[in-house]
Amino acid sequence: MQHLLLAFYILFFATGFMGGAALYVLGLRIRSKLIRPLLAFQLLFLLGLGIIVVYYYLETLPGGINPAIKLPLSIFMTLINAALYIVAILLIRRVSPPAGRRTALPTIAKLLSALVIAKSLANIGVHTAHSLGYGGLAALAVSKGWSLSGFVLSGLAMGAFGIVARGQLDPHEPPAMRPLMKAYGLCALAFAPMGLLEFAVESAGLPWLPSISLDHFFYLAWNIVSMSAAIRLFRPSEGGVPVLDSVPEERMRSLGISGREAEMAVMIARGLANKEIAAELGISPATVRTHIYNLYQKAGARSRVELLNKLRS
Repeated sequence: MQHLLLAFYILFFATGFMGGAALYVLGLRIRSKLIRPLLAFQLLFLLGLGIIVVYYYLETLPGGINPAIKLPLSIFMTLINAALYIVAILLIRRVSPPAGRRTALPTIAKLLSALVIAKSLANIGVHTAHSLGYGGLAALAVSKGWSLSGFVLSGLAMGAFGIVARGQLDPHEPPAMRPLMKAYGLCALAFAPMGLLEFAVESAGLPWLPSISLDHFFYLAWNIVSMSAAIRLFRPSEGGVPVLDSVPEERMRSLGISGREAEMAVMIARGLANKEIAAELGISPATVRTHIYNLYQKAGARSRVELLNKLRS
């Protein structure tokens, strides 16, 4: 069993670091306000599992874990959980389209995440009281109702986050972020009921792997989605035209490319024809042709593939 746990932790940390690296490199290539919160998720996942590894190791020592250490570690883990939902609120705010095109769901999702944060902070007080032996609060800490309420809130908050992530994205976000956020959303939706499932397993007294929670499998799936960010750095679009989510600022300066011309390059990478670009930007096709001609001249390119490769490097 210990070898199985060790293999899981190695896999988790490996995918966690690789997922974080993939997101970081993607953030260097595109301009997205979602990258930093996603990186914060990766850091918190790694930190949380690191604490669990320490906790498990201390439990294997003769005499078990010292109560004076157990409570601070539990509080730290609870604070990490609260921090994850704070980042979730930030992601929901940034992933949502402008206010005029927004539904009530992002507000509901943020409210549910805020309730999970409040419940996490209440857990700290309740379990501190339990460790000190304070009557009613001590009984509340070990009650099934108190635990169940936390699992229900977490499941609802995770499900709402998943729906928002798979919904309409802020149109200012680069196209590469859309499939990535949809994958994160699917991951959240798939694992939303996991807390209730784990509660049911524990309540029924069924055997389960020690020191592994269903949460950990969610973190592992999230890491794998983050790793897929690396694929989006090199994935070609339809027709073999490279993906270009934004023109790096240093390339714009070195080639003398204007903001409008850079916008044209992104739309060319999406495979849009001149008339489609004109309709999307609300300008005439002649103006589009002029911008694209200037873009090709400044980049010294003779084809779309050559143009986009030059603008990416």
